Amino acid sequence: MADRPRRDDWWLASDGKWYPPELASGGSVPTPDATAPRTAVPSRLTVAASIALGVTSVLFVVSGFFGLRVASDLRSGVTSTIGSREATTSEIAFGGWLSFSFAAFAVAAVLVIVWIFSSSRSLDARGATHRRWRGGWIVGGWLIPLANLVIPKLLVNELEKGLQVPYRSAPITDSWKTETRTTVADVWWLSWVGGVVVGQVASVTGSAEGASDAAVAAGITMASIALLLFAIAGVCLLLVIRRMETFSKR
Repeated sequence: MADRPRRDDWWLASDGKWYPPELASGGSVPTPDATAPRTAVPSRLTVAASIALGVTSVLFVVSGFFGLRVASDLRSGVTSTIGSREATTSEIAFGGWLSFSFAAFAVAAVLVIVWIFSSSRSLDARGATHRRWRGGWIVGGWLIPLANLVIPKLLVNELEKGLQVPYRSAPITDSWKTETRTTVADVWWLSWVGGVVVGQVASVTGSAEGASDAAVAAGITMASIALLLFAIAGVCLLLVIRRMETFSKR
């Protein structure tokens, strides 16, 4: 008995477990059942992750808007360099919304990783073979510097392909490899990587000691653009998750 098939001839029983062929007629073993549980991702988890992504994206947009206002004030000479005087209303709003954004992002990140882990287990239970990005990579892939710009996308690619295969009682084995990924998933990752790169440049541009108002304004502008890219990434990932959930229930 196992949570996923170890060979192509293993069968799915009515208890949602996989059994070797020699146990097919055993009296104490549940009989094969084409309507056995799919171990699909809990709908509540999908809803929670979707809401968290949506809220985070909205907060990023609002933060980016106020960031652009602060940069505009600096360029126009309405205010002087940040840190040398009392903060303006736009700066207070920018800092406040940015704090809310990062808090919401932390919640969304945890929920998305849990969702991906649950989806990966669901795909394993359906008998997907020769998967490379699963198990410890689901968490570790986000934490390894530089590699975290590639591995999570490869992991989601596997899930997106695997969950497209219609559910059957037989294991899906390698059939998932013939499926294709969606453009929206590519846009998600390009937006995310773009936001990370632009954000890193922004942190260098506007944080230098003695930086001019123009340099600080440029840094804040790039940081705001990064926030808007993160918002796009959040919406796209939300759409990818909802799409994969739909496929998993077929």
